Amino acid sequence: MADWDGSRREFLTAGAVALGVSTAGCSFGSSSDPQSGPLRFDGVDEAFRERTKAVYDQLSEMVGASISDQTTIRLIDADEMRERAGTFQVVGGSTTQKLAYRALGLLRQLDAERPLEFAGAYYPGSTTIRLVGADEGDIDDQLLAHELFHAIQFQTAGVTDWDRSWSIGFDRYAAQQALVEGAAMFAEDEYVDGCGGDFAGCHLPGPTRVDPDTLDPALLLTYGSYFNGHDFVAALAERGGWDAIWDCHDDPPSYSGQVLRPEWYPDREPESVAPPTEPEGRWTRLDTERLGMQALFTTLWHEGVLPGDAVYTRDADATDEVYTSLVRFRSPVTDALRGDAFTGFESDAPDDGREDGPYAWLWRIRFTDTAAAETAYERFRHWAETRGAGTDLDDVWHRDGRFEALALDGDDVVVTAAPTMDDLVQLSPVRVA
Repeated sequence: MADWDGSRREFLTAGAVALGVSTAGCSFGSSSDPQSGPLRFDGVDEAFRERTKAVYDQLSEMVGASISDQTTIRLIDADEMRERAGTFQVVGGSTTQKLAYRALGLLRQLDAERPLEFAGAYYPGSTTIRLVGADEGDIDDQLLAHELFHAIQFQTAGVTDWDRSWSIGFDRYAAQQALVEGAAMFAEDEYVDGCGGDFAGCHLPGPTRVDPDTLDPALLLTYGSYFNGHDFVAALAERGGWDAIWDCHDDPPSYSGQVLRPEWYPDREPESVAPPTEPEGRWTRLDTERLGMQALFTTLWHEGVLPGDAVYTRDADATDEVYTSLVRFRSPVTDALRGDAFTGFESDAPDDGREDGPYAWLWRIRFTDTAAAETAYERFRHWAETRGAGTDLDDVWHRDGRFEALALDGDDVVVTAAPTMDDLVQLSPVRVA
């Protein structure tokens, strides 16, 4: 895992993921030696060196910041990429965080491996950018701009002062990722725009459309960090250009609601929702996590229970050359979220061969008012009906060896899942049967 304490751009079917920590070091002046400036190169030809330097110079001027630590640019093959990609934690670090992916319908097994592929990676620990290709022609300027921006970002923008592990919390982790990757996406976007006018001789790929429907469901939240993050950073740029973007690195968004609704940043915080009490008997309460607005949207959208007129979209005629995604991870019902609390439970009983072990969970989701909660409850009923089989009880379904119950509790929607009906009755805070 230490080798992956970096920031990387990975294409996952049609999307991308990243993580990172940075180091500080000395700064470099000008020199006629091509290996003594801010960039040094390993195993690439002179034409690629000159192209990379040109991208860096244009990018640095555009964002108003530069690399401070000599950074190595290296080409690697697909085999090395796959070897390096093997340890990235896609679905959280704790059992509760993995259970959240399971509860959201994005994962079936807690220990499932997610196959990853990446096109470029910045490793702050060694100040190295690794690019995947058979030769230099495979590396376009758009990818160079993205990874060179990460080098600038991690070396100059205070990212090293953050705790960027999953231990900071499910929703906060997503929000920080959105700033890191959103800023790189925005820089990439601005660079490509410059290639249409200010920058000459750019080496670019053709524009492509990215559709979340094509992604492994477990990667949808990671995907959101890139594209929701892009829109968040674009909103910051409208406020105050790159100064506002760099200032945000000193005070990153604390939850995904601020990313999806930039007008909430930095002053509005989510409402705290209390966890359930410690149960008696064979169940032990695990951690409680805020899953947030991005996760709420993803779980409903992924099951197809948000009708087209209930999802905010981008302009269908958009021609953005960095990405196009018609889904904005926002809808009226999920925009009404005030706060949530997802709690995992572990039983001392054997797992009976269930795919996700002897676990249960409870998700309390709070909305702006009772009317919004009622609308969300109907969406969740459709969600539950899509996922599982009905039972003799109106608000209980059976799915994958577990029972799921829904309840409307004032301004809250409560989702509870447990292996047996008796467990469901014990763990649910509202009457099930």
